Amino acid sequence: MVGAWEWDPPSGRFLLDEGAAALMAGDPGLAGRPLQSERATAGLEEADVEPFLDAVRCAVEEDGAVLIELRSAGLPRARRLLCRGRIVRDELGRPIRGEGTLVDAAEVGAEARALLGLSEDAAGAAIDEAAGLLIAARRAIDASGNPHLRDLVDVVLLEVAREIANRSQPFSPVRH
Repeated sequence: MVGAWEWDPPSGRFLLDEGAAALMAGDPGLAGRPLQSERATAGLEEADVEPFLDAVRCAVEEDGAVLIELRSAGLPRARRLLCRGRIVRDELGRPIRGEGTLVDAAEVGAEARALLGLSEDAAGAAIDEAAGLLIAARRAIDASGNPHLRDLVDVVLLEVAREIANRSQPFSPVRH
C-alpha cells in the first residue's frame, strides 16, 4: 500500500495520508488537511480525475465500492495505482464516509498478498494474476470505445476485488 484516503460526503473534502497526498494531490505536505476534490486530485493524470470522482459518486449512489486504476502525474516518473475503497453508511443507509487505499500497480503480486495478510497459496496467486489480466483487458476495451464490453469487464473486476477484499484483514481508516 502506498497511500490511503478518506472522503467526507457532506463537505466533499478528501483527507489524504502522506503517500496519497504525494501521489494524488502531488504534494505530501498536504497530508492530513481537508482538501476540495480539485486539490486532492491535482497530482493525477488529467484524464483520470473525472473517472475517479465519478467512481466515488457512483459508489455513493449504487453499491458502495470504488475500484479504479489511476495514474499519478508525478516526477520523476508517473505511477500506475490501483485504488480500492468503499462508502461507509449509517444505520439508515446514508453515506457518512468514504475510505480507500492506493496500491502501486507494479507491485501487486507478492506485496499485495503480504499487505492483505494472504498466504502465498495458488488461489491467491491466481486471483492476483487475474486482476492484472483484467486491468490489461480493461485498457484494451477502453481503447475500443465499446461501453457494453467496458461494463462487463468492470463487473468482473469488481468481483475480483471483492475476492481479494474477502481474503483481507479489516480496513484501518486514516486517523485525523
